[in-house]
Amino acid sequence: MNISEKNTTTNGSSTGTFQDSRFLKFCRNCSTQTAMPENSPYAQLLRMGRDLLVAPDIDRLLSDAVDMLIGYSKAEKGIIALFGAKGELIFETARTLERADIANPELEICRCIVDEVKKTGKPLCSHNTTISEKVKQFSKFAATPELDFICLPFVHNEVVFGLLYLEAHKSSEIFSSDKCFFIGSFADFISHAAFRALEHKQLSERVNELEMELRGKYEFEAIIGHDPKMIRILKLVSQIAATDATILIEGESGTGKELVARAIHYNSHRRDKPFVPVNCGGIPKHLLESELFGHVRGSFTGAISDKIGWFERAQGGTILLDEISEMSIDLQVRLLRVLQTGEYAKVGSTKISYCDARILAASSKRLRSLVDRGLFREEVFYRLNVIDIHLPPLRERKQDILILANHMLRYYAKKYRKPSLQLSAGAEHALMTYAFPGNVRELENAVQHAVVLAEGGLVERQHLPLNLLQESDGLTDGQSFSSFKSAKQKAVRAFESKYITDCLNVTNGNIRKAADLAGIDVKNFHMKIKQHGINALAFKKAT
Repeated sequence: MNISEKNTTTNGSSTGTFQDSRFLKFCRNCSTQTAMPENSPYAQLLRMGRDLLVAPDIDRLLSDAVDMLIGYSKAEKGIIALFGAKGELIFETARTLERADIANPELEICRCIVDEVKKTGKPLCSHNTTISEKVKQFSKFAATPELDFICLPFVHNEVVFGLLYLEAHKSSEIFSSDKCFFIGSFADFISHAAFRALEHKQLSERVNELEMELRGKYEFEAIIGHDPKMIRILKLVSQIAATDATILIEGESGTGKELVARAIHYNSHRRDKPFVPVNCGGIPKHLLESELFGHVRGSFTGAISDKIGWFERAQGGTILLDEISEMSIDLQVRLLRVLQTGEYAKVGSTKISYCDARILAASSKRLRSLVDRGLFREEVFYRLNVIDIHLPPLRERKQDILILANHMLRYYAKKYRKPSLQLSAGAEHALMTYAFPGNVRELENAVQHAVVLAEGGLVERQHLPLNLLQESDGLTDGQSFSSFKSAKQKAVRAFESKYITDCLNVTNGNIRKAADLAGIDVKNFHMKIKQHGINALAFKKAT
């Protein structure tokens, strides 16, 4: 179970907290013993409590704790198990009297015992009559009825998160009142370590999950594209990722410059260090120097303390200077020194720092053009332009539009808990005939918009943003007049689609009435609906 969940036990047990009265009573008993033998169980318990506070290896400590408890009680088997997120048992340690690991601990403990302890939050032993019949049906107890057991819950904030289980033959009489008191006190001690182990496991699993998700997102395979231009770019990126070469990534807004930069970082030897994106155009020019290099206290009005800059934060990793064309000429002089030597000084300081970070730059404007116009320093341009990657706009890679759209469709359907979705022929046609001035970012926005509005398993044309539909219905600036004939065909298709949609809207989705209204026979009307990818059911109004 997730340790953050709330599951109040019936007795309000507080096992695993230092307020437990049984634990306090045990401490008072220990304090009255004037000469406690070093190897007494009480001395061992106190040492174990001390170790629990500082133990770096919780798994090893729990194993040692079970060995100690078995050695004291002469139990033949001891198990510590925690509950996973779905209620499954996670066996932390399972040991025998001979201090050997139990190969299949799940076969050693009856599930009805586990369920009862988890449900009630109370200790359970073989003398309990409420589940004795169920226990007897368990194969091991049926074959060996003289077995005795005790099972104690681990509880934190009234949530049962694990258990301690001991087992022995009844002839050994291990569960006397004195020993049960000690075992219960011991369980309080080690429940803290068990809770730490559960927290650590859940946090580690979440970190690993997020790390795999992050790295998977920026693998080269995650950059989708079958267009020859994109294939060449991906090949180039795979070749240069392992180097520390400075790279300039150019392309229109929304073409995926930061995505490519992240792919370079997460496929390089710097992947375990920070990736720091800095939008030079989003920071006021008078503050950008301080943001990049940091400053010392008193270096200017308002500098009330030292500040770490982005170059320092990126140490060992990668820094992306996005929209670098917006950087002032004066600040480019300071950047040039970093590019040449890796050295810089904080604002207001003369102390030299060294930046060990790979520098990537991105721009939606062509820097070469800015250099020619005197708006960007030539020497900085050449330092940045060791490798140049130019990302094509989406309108120049038409064959990737539907591939990208379907990928985004799956992603957002899952995110918004929608059923599996498909694009209708009409929606596909609208996407393919639109110029996408906002490139991949605009396509993603359009798909997200459609997923939110879609009903059933089909994304219809009318689910797409209105501006996209209006532009795709007519000729846009990004398209050319190939011929009068093709322009006319396109206009006719747009008229037919809108006319059929209007007829269906008026007739509440009744195809026969819509065909009569249009003066077209039903068979021909059906054919046109199919050609334009229109879903007549979408026009039926709820009654």
